[in-house]
Parts: sequence; structure tokens; C-alpha cells
Amino acid sequence: MLKQLQYKYLYVVLLSIFLSFLFISCSSDGANNQGELFIKVVDAPANYQQINIVVDRVSIHQTGAPTDIGWTYLNIASSISFDLLKQLNGHYIQIASKVPAGTYDQIKIDYGACTIKTEGIVQQQNLNLDPSIRNGNTIFCGFQIVDGQQFQLTFDYDAYSSVYVSGVTFNNYYFKPKIRIQNTLQSGSITGTVRDSNNVVASAKITTFAGLDTITTYNDTTYGSFRLPDLPEGTYTVIVIPYNHLLMNDTLPGNVVIRQTATDLGIVRLKFK
Repeated sequence: MLKQLQYKYLYVVLLSIFLSFLFISCSSDGANNQGELFIKVVDAPANYQQINIVVDRVSIHQTGAPTDIGWTYLNIASSISFDLLKQLNGHYIQIASKVPAGTYDQIKIDYGACTIKTEGIVQQQNLNLDPSIRNGNTIFCGFQIVDGQQFQLTFDYDAYSSVYVSGVTFNNYYFKPKIRIQNTLQSGSITGTVRDSNNVVASAKITTFAGLDTITTYNDTTYGSFRLPDLPEGTYTVIVIPYNHLLMNDTLPGNVVIRQTATDLGIVRLKFK
């Protein structure tokens, strides 16, 4: 009888240990089966006072799943609103969320009620969504989320090419995003300062090219500094075009960009004509 009780006791202890181990293992697997998707929103300039974008929802699609299922919504607390034209020279909007680990092939952005403010107009106007994105702006982009790691993407909007005017009186503005997508951690940047030959800050447009994409920024009007962000590794030619027509353009070839590194051009001094 005593032996039977001992065996029963031993059985209960071993079963408890096994279930505890199983519970811990399952809990660990569930916790580690997630990574983080970090989306960084930047912009190229355009001749508007404001382009106010509202993002209601962002979702990602699992590779291999049918197009109507396999979507995971990013856990963002509420709609995200921002002026696209302010995301320059190191300023950006971030969208980050924990998501299941795995491979993904599409990102879909659902926009809300966007507005635009044009030069000489006091009030904001509606920025209508192009018919192609009214049910979401689907972007084909392959990436992998690894357990416990963060994956970063840069969405570089070309504001000038993303807005168009339609209607009989050309007063209806439409939003059809043109976005350059770049793996943030695989990219570098080009920085510098623009001044004239008298060492005065010279306002300018700074442009370079990555494949078929034109990447543009303005320099800061206070210090003259600029940043061309999130460029793939490679060699770039930078073109500086001043707004003062008394100054000459400058072309700076042979600038090597290495990932996670800023290539500093120093002070670019523009000559008078």
C-alpha cells in the first residue's frame, strides 16, 4: 500500500513538472513568434504650403496567401495625421507595430480625409483620393519579419508627383502617392551645407538620383544644412540649384554612400555669376 502511494505521488510530481515545462515552452514560443515592423515616412518637397495626410490603417499580406485573406493589421492606436511637406532633413513620421514573424509581399495603406493648402489660398481644400487607392494603396514589397527583431522600411513620398489637379476649373486636387521604398538599415545618406562665396546661407534645392528615382530636398534656411536620406549603397552625383538667380548651380559627382553612414559634403560654396 505504501509503495502504491509512493508511486502515485511520484507520478503526480512528474506530471506536474512535465505540464509546467510544456506551459513554459508554449509561452516562450508564443512570445518569440513576433518581430516589429518599423515604417519611416519621409518626403521630397513640392510647391504647396501643406499636404496633410491621414493614415487610418496599415496592413501587411503574408507571402503565398490568397489576395483576399492573409492580411495582418498593424496595431496603431488611432489615425495618424501629418503634413507631408515637413518630413525633410531628418524629420520623419514613424509607424511601428509588433507583427507575427514570417515573410510578407504587400503593404496596404488606407488613407482618411486628406487636405491640401496651396499658395495664396487661406483655407485648406479637400485632397481627394485617386480612384485607384480609394480601397487602399497596395504596395508590392517583399520582406521578412524575424522573431524578436525589428525590420525597418523607409517610405519616401514624392509630394510633387503625388498630387495632381483635375476638373473644369482645375481646382480639384487628387492624391495618387508615388513612393520610393528602401530597406532603412541597408541605406546611407548624404549631408552638407549650402552657402555662397560670402559665407551666407544660400537657399537651394538639392537633388540626386537612385536608379530611376529622383531624390530631392531643400536645405535649412537658418543654417543651410541638408540631408538626402535613405539612399542605397552606391556612388551619387549631387546637383545644387540655388533660388537666388545671381548664384550658379553646382554639380558634385563621385559621392560614395555606405549603409548606416552619412557621407558629408561639408560646405558647398556657390559662386556668383
